Amino acid sequence: MRQALFFLRHYNDIDHIVPVIYKWSRSGFRCTVVLISFSSIARDYRIQFIASLAGVKVLNIQNILTTADQCRFRFLSLALYGHSGRYISHSLYHLFEVFWPVRTRMQFWDKLATFLLKTAFPPDSAGVVVFDWVSQKSTLPIEFVRHVLALSRKQGHISVSLPHGDSPHYNELIRNHEFHVGPQAKYAHSDMFDYIVCPNELCAKRYRPFIDEAKIKILGSPRYNDEWLNVLHRLLPPPVTRKHQQKIYIVFFLRKKEFSLFWDEIQRVIRMVIQFENIRLIIKPHTRDYLQTPLKQILRQIQSSRLEVAQDSEHSASLIASADMIIDVATSVAFEAVKRGIPVLSADYLHAGYSAISHYIPESAMHCRDDIYHAVRSFAENPHRPFYDERHRADFIRHMLDVPDKYVLERYVGLLAGHVQTAKKLAA
Repeated sequence: MRQALFFLRHYNDIDHIVPVIYKWSRSGFRCTVVLISFSSIARDYRIQFIASLAGVKVLNIQNILTTADQCRFRFLSLALYGHSGRYISHSLYHLFEVFWPVRTRMQFWDKLATFLLKTAFPPDSAGVVVFDWVSQKSTLPIEFVRHVLALSRKQGHISVSLPHGDSPHYNELIRNHEFHVGPQAKYAHSDMFDYIVCPNELCAKRYRPFIDEAKIKILGSPRYNDEWLNVLHRLLPPPVTRKHQQKIYIVFFLRKKEFSLFWDEIQRVIRMVIQFENIRLIIKPHTRDYLQTPLKQILRQIQSSRLEVAQDSEHSASLIASADMIIDVATSVAFEAVKRGIPVLSADYLHAGYSAISHYIPESAMHCRDDIYHAVRSFAENPHRPFYDERHRADFIRHMLDVPDKYVLERYVGLLAGHVQTAKKLAA
């Protein structure tokens, strides 16, 4: 029986790796899923779904560790993540190194890794260990990941890094602190895995400077393939009941603050869109950056029954399911709307990037306020008028999502299962 151990940290991991776990179970294989987060992701409806599947065992790190070890794990994660000075000063980090030297940390990681591997794999068996894209900037300590992989390799297991993103930007300098085009050191640690899996070439090129080409596999998007989207929409929680059912719903997805957004113009776009009588605009802040300060200021200045802010708990897929149109600032959630044929206004002029949607679908590209005005007005007057040039939409799907075809989840399971078999032969 093929066995796998999956680690999930947060919602990005759930979005992209849960579909693979679903297909793995449907293929008759067994796996253990470890929720390595201390947030409430165990209550997520997709986690509850996979927990009900045959052959899937879901473990929560909060239930695995003693209270003391939970505190140690949280502290180590915070301190190691804060090494860059994001959360703790460099002087405090040096103090941390005195009281928690590498040798002491390794003993703790070894105890935890040994327990997890023993729980997931029967004695003298070989399987596959799966993390997401772990980088130098990951909240999960890279020390811990390296230790799990080193120990698993000694036991004959294969390691695979699966996606937690789809690269909504076509350009490279996408974050506020980035000023140099070239290989990014945070991806240099990818060579610790036996294989790195990417949905498309935009993601794969990040890793090429650091690892052998044979270790990079481009398999399409596990999050936005037709098979999973059909499953997902049967799982979605009941939609939020909204008044004004006769109105056209436009959802505006925002990004985290590390991506440059031009808030003054965003405010003007909001004011412009809600002037149309039959339009209701729903703003969806980023899940982990809910109600940024600039947005709070905008909402204090704009009071309208045609404007609403979606709650943090309302899933993006639910919003897309009820949306008539999307305004996007290079977020991958808009990929689902494109896949379903829902018009996406890719407003690149509202941020300092160039989106993949704009690159492949020119009719989605909004270069100025006039473009958004005319697109919204045209849609409000005739919502049934075709928006996409289907050749452009098909080009986007072919290059970004169904790479090279729609049988995405079959490829993922084929890769994992094939390497489990290889691991067994090597172990023998």
